Amino acid sequence: MSLGARAFVFVVFFLLGLSFVAQTALLFWEFGPEKALVFATFDSHLFLFFPTLGLVALAAFYLPSCAFVDMYWRYVSFGPLRFLIGLIVLGGAAYYIASGLSSNPHRSVWDLKPETLARDKSEPAGCGDAGRPCERIALIDGVSNLSQVSRRRIGVREFYRSCEAEPLIEPGTTEEAKRFCFASTPLSEAPRLSTDAECCQAQRRYQSAIDRLYVDPRQQSITGRIHKLLMPAKVFFLFILLGISALLTLRHAGVKRHYPDRISHIEISVLVGAVAMIFFPLMSQAYVQSADALFGVQQRGGFRSIVTLMSFLFGAWAVLLLLFSFRQHDQDLELAAKLTGVAASTIAVFKYDLLVSIVVRVLGSGADEKSVAMLIGLAVLAVLVLLSPFVRRIFVGTDRTVPE
Repeated sequence: MSLGARAFVFVVFFLLGLSFVAQTALLFWEFGPEKALVFATFDSHLFLFFPTLGLVALAAFYLPSCAFVDMYWRYVSFGPLRFLIGLIVLGGAAYYIASGLSSNPHRSVWDLKPETLARDKSEPAGCGDAGRPCERIALIDGVSNLSQVSRRRIGVREFYRSCEAEPLIEPGTTEEAKRFCFASTPLSEAPRLSTDAECCQAQRRYQSAIDRLYVDPRQQSITGRIHKLLMPAKVFFLFILLGISALLTLRHAGVKRHYPDRISHIEISVLVGAVAMIFFPLMSQAYVQSADALFGVQQRGGFRSIVTLMSFLFGAWAVLLLLFSFRQHDQDLELAAKLTGVAASTIAVFKYDLLVSIVVRVLGSGADEKSVAMLIGLAVLAVLVLLSPFVRRIFVGTDRTVPE
């Protein structure tokens, strides 16, 4: 495997990894540890996944990427031209999709700078008690309340509101249970509970307040601006992983022929990367659940509109990658892997809502300092095991090679 191929992949992956870490670091620098932790756990698919499990995926797919770059440059007919065309196509598609996601008119609380959030107050002024409920709570209080409640429960689906009239049911024929509303009510031991109509109106006011303030460029946070600039890098990263997985299917025989001493390491690394990437759709669904509880299920568009499809595609991708990797081994191991994949898929289908709710509590808006610290520690350990032969020998043992 040539030094040039390894250097090229290292530079690309290093820049991607640097962008992952830089955005989360910028969030904590701009908002301070307490508020930044609330924002990072609410949007954990952005601020927690990429600088931890995203780095694990980069480390896991580093060796397969080096193999394919080297193989296309040295062994494939018109390989350099085909490789460059594929890279340009992936980059263009990533930029196009990122532009579409960034054009969503609805923004997050962290898109506003800290001074703007500090000046923002609940409406009307002095509201918050039972005698004078708020039409809309202060922006920072709304997301903070959600974080506190998420840490006490497994998921927040029970706080969803039906904000659209049901044409097949007569209004008033079913008894409505009042619930706590994150967008209108301060959190206390005995908070005022709201009807669906009251909370839906507060949710619209809450989101409108964010969007109205964001229109003024002077109110926009540095983190929000950098996020828009780095969005194509994140999408490009996802496309690279999908592209490598496709090449593993199409070019596996070539990799096995040209790099026989690395094939075992490549297969194990790909499996580790697939396991790490499974958490991206789960953490994305956890974000959607938290966002629906805070902003309302009536909000559509942007990233939230593609999460369901993306979760299905990533789940299918991971299972196929798992089955493909084990097809090279003996039949008993292949059958065990297939049965495990089918069993895991069945459990995920029937208990998916519970699974997402658990992720909300552990890696989503309900995550606390211990959960985040454990995630960082496991990610650092996984990266070291994947990239360092010395650390790998300590935890795994001597690397096994396949003789030519």
